[in-house]
Amino acid sequence: MTTIAKRFVVANLLAATLFLSANAATGTTTVAADKAEVKYTGVDKYNQLSFNVKYSNPTGNTFTLTVLDESGEAIYKNFYGDKQFDKTFKLPKGEVSKLTFVIEDIKTSYKEKFDVSVKTQVIEDVIVKKN
Repeated sequence: MTTIAKRFVVANLLAATLFLSANAATGTTTVAADKAEVKYTGVDKYNQLSFNVKYSNPTGNTFTLTVLDESGEAIYKNFYGDKQFDKTFKLPKGEVSKLTFVIEDIKTSYKEKFDVSVKTQVIEDVIVKKN
């Protein structure tokens, strides 16, 4: 009986290892294919929201980076030609509820949009105990 149980456990471990290896290989391919990335990096000491934008541009083509507010109005637009673009954007925390980052390379017809929703919640947890 214990031999059957050991074989069952070993077979399950082998199956799990193969499954996880297949998922890891698929995840790596997906990450490598991404050219652009927008990450929220937190709130700084001046109460500003920070976003890091990265764009892999191996050809060095000129591309535009536009930041739109909740009504679709451009609050920032600039042209860049960096091969490895990496820039941090800071915006006042109370004035932003939705942003859209748009990276566009007209030569290669590449366009990527990142929608960001900002929702701030304040939670007060007050406990009063009588001793």
